[in-house]
Amino acid sequence: MRNLIAILVLFAAAALSPQASAARRTKDLAPPPPGATLPVLINHTLKAQHLHAGQAITVQLLQTVPVSSQVDLPAGTKLDGHVVNVSASSLSILFDRLRWKDRTLPVRVRLIAAAGFMDVYRAKLPLGATDRSITNPGDWTTAQIGGDEVYLSGGSGKVYDCYSKPVGFADFSGVYASPSSPDQLPRAMGPFSTTASGLYGFSKLSIASAGGANAPITLAASKPRWRISNGSAFLLEVVR
Repeated sequence: MRNLIAILVLFAAAALSPQASAARRTKDLAPPPPGATLPVLINHTLKAQHLHAGQAITVQLLQTVPVSSQVDLPAGTKLDGHVVNVSASSLSILFDRLRWKDRTLPVRVRLIAAAGFMDVYRAKLPLGATDRSITNPGDWTTAQIGGDEVYLSGGSGKVYDCYSKPVGFADFSGVYASPSSPDQLPRAMGPFSTTASGLYGFSKLSIASAGGANAPITLAASKPRWRISNGSAFLLEVVR
């Protein structure tokens, strides 16, 4: 009987873990709460000479995003927006709609961080020589953009900051920052560290405005021949 009770306790503990809870949630289009983070992939190259005001811009979620205790936004959910203004010295984009299948929801976001395609690519690679000899990516240690490290074993594991402090977890759904309190949700990070901020790998660009509410995200360019390459990523935060 004692052995049976011990087994039931272990199963209960596993069911309460963030990873297990995530596996039980429904994947659906539901409003993300303010403070939720949306890591998105830029899937086509943006250049000043190929853009115009009003042009549609669509990006997609890099991973599953928790939006309530019961519902996740699925990876691949589209985030639609449009170019507000573009020139040789700046780009303004307003993202304002989430789309999955034939459903849409309004959303307001601001920019937390952005990374070039090479930084995004490196975040997928194993860190050390030992990991490079392991063929299963589910057992790799990788570095997030901004300095956090992800230690995987069997497809899941913990995320540590530069001080070796646990700050999140990773599983088949993606990489997450741990909630700061029991009533909050994990934050989806994609390839970014839990403290990532600003631009990575964009030497010609800077953030002129992070956006928010109905304000567009505006990037300023120091040289006219700027580009945001296919495979780059943004980390966005939902605002009221």
